[in-house]
Amino acid sequence: MDSQQLTTLTGVIDKKMNRQLKQYMDICARCAICKDACHQYVGTGDFKYLPARRAELIRQIYKKYFTKAGEFVPALYEARDPDENLLEELYDSAYACTGCRRCMYYCPFSIDTAWILSVAKAILIAAGMGNEMLGQLADAAIFKGDNAEMFHDVMISGFEDIQEEVRQITGNPQAEVPVNKQGADILYVALAGAHSIRPAAVIFEEAGESWTISMFEAANYGFFYGDAEKARLITKRYIDEAVRLGVKEIVVPECGHAYRVAEYFYEAWSKEPMPFKVSHILEKVDEYIKAGRITVDKGRIEGKVTYHDPCQIGRNGGLFEQPRDIVKAVTDDFVDLAPNREKQWCCGGGGGIVAMEEFKKTRLASGIKKVEQLKASGASVLACPCENCRLQIEELNEIHELGLEIWQVIDLVVAAMPLPGNESASE
Repeated sequence: MDSQQLTTLTGVIDKKMNRQLKQYMDICARCAICKDACHQYVGTGDFKYLPARRAELIRQIYKKYFTKAGEFVPALYEARDPDENLLEELYDSAYACTGCRRCMYYCPFSIDTAWILSVAKAILIAAGMGNEMLGQLADAAIFKGDNAEMFHDVMISGFEDIQEEVRQITGNPQAEVPVNKQGADILYVALAGAHSIRPAAVIFEEAGESWTISMFEAANYGFFYGDAEKARLITKRYIDEAVRLGVKEIVVPECGHAYRVAEYFYEAWSKEPMPFKVSHILEKVDEYIKAGRITVDKGRIEGKVTYHDPCQIGRNGGLFEQPRDIVKAVTDDFVDLAPNREKQWCCGGGGGIVAMEEFKKTRLASGIKKVEQLKASGASVLACPCENCRLQIEELNEIHELGLEIWQVIDLVVAAMPLPGNESASE
């Protein structure tokens, strides 16, 4: 590695070096409490997935270039140059991590390994070693934002098809999936595909909500990739749309990282305050049920139901009780997973790892704690409000023959609503 490349990589750390990162670099006691908290380490037994080891790779570069002892006696202080071997180790550690932050919850010093690995991804991107698939997906989203008119007619046609389904389910021939509705109270930013739009549209219709659908999806592969500027540009597409339409609130779908990106990260990336409220779809559904704006019938969902806390919504987003209140509103046969809430085990599918085929073996092995939880619950139905979690658990469900029905929470809600479309489907 030449001096210019070295300056570039160490410059990434220097640029991100604040009191928080410096504390993380200096404070780790190597107590290894994090090893029992990490689903990947527990599931694979591989030392490279030990959270403290992951952070140590960045710490070795830090010691070499940001401490006198590491500069002059690198071998004694475990300081290293960011050579090809170190960068390859860094790649495996950073992109395999799901960012669940369970290790931080159990760390006695609250060291945020996921935050340290965001620095690792920035280094890898600067070295031209960012994950190719995640980078391509991020670039595709930015391209769509820059060329929205190219996709306009296809999007409108898709919304019209979904609108017909909503009319059949609700029995209301006037039900709409409104597009570009100026002055609506809510801009709903869905995922790609009808599955995240249809049930939300039914719920909004029955609640009498003033809403409109976004022309852009909520998923943000720039966030998974580790490029804050790309992540900002992807988010900005629907932020600008919301400003143009004059809405009061953005509502994101059942997607863990989409909620965190909009609610917690965008203001830091853009360095400007969010001009409207950001809510998760389950916050709105919980509100509608409790206010009597939608009606649900507990007799329509069969089997024991349990709930999975997605890491980004739950431990990292603070939404624990609203989803449970919703599930308990549609069934009397609810059982919680153990542990749950802040202590919930990551399913192993977050952080963009489901899009990276190279980590499939690690991903599936790391789901063993989730499999154990699901088996112990005795549940036959799983409510799971995160796309990546569902994809992961569906694979685990098949491999381990768990026999689970896996539902979006909003699908459970619609199934529990006494609607004409539900009645005809059951006949």
